[in-house]
Order: sequence, then C-alpha cells, then structure tokens
Amino acid sequence: MRNTQRGAFTREERKMAMWALLIAAVVAAMAMAMQQPSLGPWSAEKASAAMPGVLDAQPVTSGL
Repeated sequence: MRNTQRGAFTREERKMAMWALLIAAVVAAMAMAMQQPSLGPWSAEKASAAMPGVLDAQPVTSGL
C-alpha cells in the first residue's frame, strides 16, 4: 500500500542528498588527515628558533 501523503522530497532526492553528505564528509576527513598542524615558532621542533628583532621590539607611542 502506497502512502498518499507526498513529502517535500522524493526518495531519489533523499538518496542523492545522503550521497552528497557522505562524499562531503569523506573529502573533509581526507583534508584534515593530509593537513599537518603546526604551531609555528611555538612547536617543539622550532622551540629554540629566535625571531630576529622581536626581543628589541618596543610599543609604538603616540605624541598626544
């Protein structure tokens, strides 16, 4: 027996939406896996690297 109420989307549209969500999740997971997070100069490998001129930096003062 077929349901007489018609939904907002057909079965094929729901199926395509699920495939799109699945593909998007796979692409996002692959992008996160391929990306190597870095903490910049604060990472363990570069903890001893000094940035030139940073220790000499002074705040800018206005002459007001």
